[in-house]
Amino acid sequence: MELNDLRIFQCVAAAGSMSEAARIMGYAQSNITERVRLLEQEVTVKLFERTNRGVKLLPEGEKLLGYATIILAQIDEIDIHYKKLPIKIGCTQTIASNYFEMTAVINYQPAIELFVDTTDRLEAMYRKQELDVLITNKMTYFKNNVLLREMVGWLSATGAQDIYLMSRDKECPYRKMMLSLINPQTCKIVEVDSIYLMIDLIKKGAGRSILPKRFYQEKQNQTLCFTKIEQQVPIYIVGNERNSHHVRLFLEHNNGLR
Repeated sequence: MELNDLRIFQCVAAAGSMSEAARIMGYAQSNITERVRLLEQEVTVKLFERTNRGVKLLPEGEKLLGYATIILAQIDEIDIHYKKLPIKIGCTQTIASNYFEMTAVINYQPAIELFVDTTDRLEAMYRKQELDVLITNKMTYFKNNVLLREMVGWLSATGAQDIYLMSRDKECPYRKMMLSLINPQTCKIVEVDSIYLMIDLIKKGAGRSILPKRFYQEKQNQTLCFTKIEQQVPIYIVGNERNSHHVRLFLEHNNGLR
């Protein structure tokens, strides 16, 4: 027995006719009639008496209406309860900095909580069901979809030293991209732990790095130089359809991403 069939049955009982229930629920009348017929077939009794003026509940229909009212009220309570729970999103430092401005996170509804850590630790949290959604710029063995594709390029200050700044994380996609474009044997490379330290070093002219264009678009970084490259970095999302949908809505609302 499907919950939607109980909702249709409840609506027909309240409306007193198949046609009025179809109008209220936005369904074709033929669909309403068929669902009621299948419900009667499933419970093996007639629920309505058909008349020229509509339908009237039979005794077994009255009993089922009582059950349906209790069941659907409980389902609605469950739905309301879980909609109030915050969506727990895990992402890396770079993704948090670019797409999850803290004020927007705090004020957004439905509520979201942001957990920022390395991909390995976030994957462990997701595995233990401590996160609802995982967003990463690295491939993961969890079932995932591409959330967006980042435009990236060389970020540097005018007259920057000929030094290449990159993450210590060997799996960082920006690091991998940079190593594919330079000669690591002849170029001077400095590894950095924090994206914020990297940006600070770039501003001071201490080197250059491949980073998302969004860093350059921030007001405080617009004195820097950005040279786009052709490659893009995919951002992956892991999570059920409902939670993933809310993350996409957040990004559209706060970042204009589609």
